[in-house]
Amino acid sequence: MHTVYKALPIEDVERIIAYCKDRDGLFEVYPGQDGKTHMVVVNSRPEDEPLDKFCPLGAFYCNYLGPGIISLEEEEPHHDGMPSAQSHIKAIKQVIDKLIAHH
Repeated sequence: MHTVYKALPIEDVERIIAYCKDRDGLFEVYPGQDGKTHMVVVNSRPEDEPLDKFCPLGAFYCNYLGPGIISLEEEEPHHDGMPSAQSHIKAIKQVIDKLIAHH
């Protein structure tokens, strides 16, 4: 289920997408078929590991629910999701907040 995390001016979302594209490895940006929506995969890596050891932490979506909307795919609120999934969502939200603050 997609949920809105942030509603921003479309220009801010476009800057975030461009920033993530420039940071290949840490972020993977996949455009939708319409060219307007994007899925951004956030990768992490264990401490002291080479850059090729990145592993997916989670993803967020830009413009999927509407222009300027950053959304997340979260479990149903009444579903007992795995605790690790909840911590990944929290980490993705922190990354999004840092990306917004950076721009």
